[in-house]
Parts: sequence; C-alpha cells; structure tokens
Amino acid sequence: MAALDVNGIRCSYNGKAILDNLSLQVVENEIMCLLGASGCGKTTLLKAVAGLLPVSRGEIRIHGRPMNAPGVAVVPEERNIGMIFQDYALFPHMNVAQNVAFGLQSKEKNKARVRARVAEALELVNLAELGDRYPHQLSGGQQQRVAIARALICQPRLMLLDEPFSNIDTQVRMRLIGEIRSLLKGQGISAIFVTHSKEEAFAFSDRLALFRAGHIEQVGRPQTLYQHPESRFVADFLGLANYVPATVLDSRTLVTAMGTIGSQACLNAEPGTHGQLLLRPRQIQLSLTEQGNGRVLEQQFLGSHTRCLVECLGVTLEVSINEPLPAVSQVNVGIVPHALTFFPDTRQGQRAVA
Repeated sequence: MAALDVNGIRCSYNGKAILDNLSLQVVENEIMCLLGASGCGKTTLLKAVAGLLPVSRGEIRIHGRPMNAPGVAVVPEERNIGMIFQDYALFPHMNVAQNVAFGLQSKEKNKARVRARVAEALELVNLAELGDRYPHQLSGGQQQRVAIARALICQPRLMLLDEPFSNIDTQVRMRLIGEIRSLLKGQGISAIFVTHSKEEAFAFSDRLALFRAGHIEQVGRPQTLYQHPESRFVADFLGLANYVPATVLDSRTLVTAMGTIGSQACLNAEPGTHGQLLLRPRQIQLSLTEQGNGRVLEQQFLGSHTRCLVECLGVTLEVSINEPLPAVSQVNVGIVPHALTFFPDTRQGQRAVA
C-alpha cells in the first residue's frame, strides 16, 4: 500500500486550473521532493494533500484511505499528517515545550503523557535542554527543530514540508537537511518536500518530481533525472548543460565535430538522426597538450572546483575541473565514458538513452 496515492486530480484558483489530471505516488518511508519554479503547482499539490485546497476531480488516498470521494471529505486534522512550514509558525508567547505540546493537547488530556511526549520529541530533535526557552531566544535552525518536534509529537504517518530550509543560513542548511532526513527515515515516516532549490532536492529526497506549468515533467531518483533527463527542460533546470551537435552512427555511437563518441547504453534513435548530445561539466575531461583540439578561454576558481570555459572545434564548452590550468592553455577535450543522453532535433524533449 502506498503512503500517498494522487490519481488524476484537478485543482483550480478563481476558475483557472493549476493542476489538471495530475497523478503521483509516494511509497512507504519515502521522501518525495516536489521541485520547480514559483507558480508551477507544487505548493498547490501540497495543500490539496493536506486538505487545505478543494479537489474538483480525481482522488487522493493516504495509506489507502480516501480523502476525497463522493460523500467523503476528510478535514486536515483527521488526515494524520504533520506539516512543517517555511516560516516555522511558532507562537512567540509560548516557550519551546508549550509550542511542541500545542497540537497534542487537544487529543491527549493526560498532562503527564503530554509532558512525556514533549520530552521525547525534543530529544529526537536535539533540543532536550531548551524546553524553557522562547522562540526569539533560538537560532533559525533551532526554531526549525521546534517546528519539526511539534509536527512529530502527534505521530503522523505522512509529513508535508513546504520549503522548510529557505530561511536558514547556508552553512547550517545542509547539516539540518541531513538531520531531518535521518529523523524521518528512523521514524518510518513518509514525506513530501516542496522546494525550488535543486541542491536541497538532491540532498534530501529519495525521488523527485520536477514540475512545469502544473504538470510533472519527470519523476525518478535525483541521479537519474540529472544524468538522464527526458527533456531539455529537465536537463537545464537541474544543472549546467553543454549541447554538442551530433549524428547517430549506430545504436551506441554518435558522430560529432570532436570525433566519434561511444555510449555505454543503447541510443533510442535511428542511424542518421541529427540532434544534440548533452554533456554535463563533469562528463568532459581536459588534458594539457600543444596539439590539443581545444583552447582554454576563461577560468574561475570556485573552491570545490574550477569552472573552465573551453573552445573546441567551434563549440564552446563549460567544464568542471579540480585544479586550475595555466592561462590560455591548449588542451585535448575528451568525454568521460558514460551512457550518453541524445536529443533528436525532430523530436525535441525525448530522451535517447535506453
């Protein structure tokens, strides 16, 4: 049984469809990321799952239970979900323990049990010693941990996170992402995570669904979408992309200005098909040589890597290398062996790697 099953739903604002015939499934203990630009529909889907937005068509099931159907309309507080927001939504006049206890007090009247559950939740998020503090006395990362503890205390089976890391400093963000991911996995909680940051999506999710204008362009493991996008839109959204004119020679070979390039997987295109070969910056290798086929035009040292702009046989490529090269170097441009991604000119947007 899926943790969440969204089947052909339609949601509208002021009569305009934002989501139309959208389907998505989240399996047990999976973290699914909804990734996309502002206004693409990802938060609309989150609100529909939470019961905060009506669904005019289609069905939503949470752990097999229908949330909307003829004669069925399950209110948000009965959906057994936890929600974590971008702005934390903490009560400033309540201390940490009171904020965490707030959602449980309407369900559990035994004060001793409430205190015990609060202590357990704060222990999970490493705030056991801060129960008496108030939100303004905490850092952004600590405030987000309070929001997480408050969502966990009612023991939800599905967690919804709406851009929860956007207000947190960059240095803290990746550590907190790791902590929350481990916490959700350890508690066996499925989650849907909304963001517009591909870095957060890559670090936090098991699978991601890339949204575009109210529909899902592609869904799968982050590595799969990055390395084998099914469209130019997906390729460009998820990272820097070089495109090299190419022609299919056979099922595993492309012909380019740089010579023939072999693929580690079959190309889903007929021999003679013209199109574009996608190359990520790390899929290109440079080696210094006076007889090389490329010339370094520009370099930028970025700490973890060096961005290198190279002109090769009339094609300008952006390459990621570990160490800077001597200025205006002559280099040989090679391709790291991998399963090539090829977009035919006559069928733009279709992946050409089996």
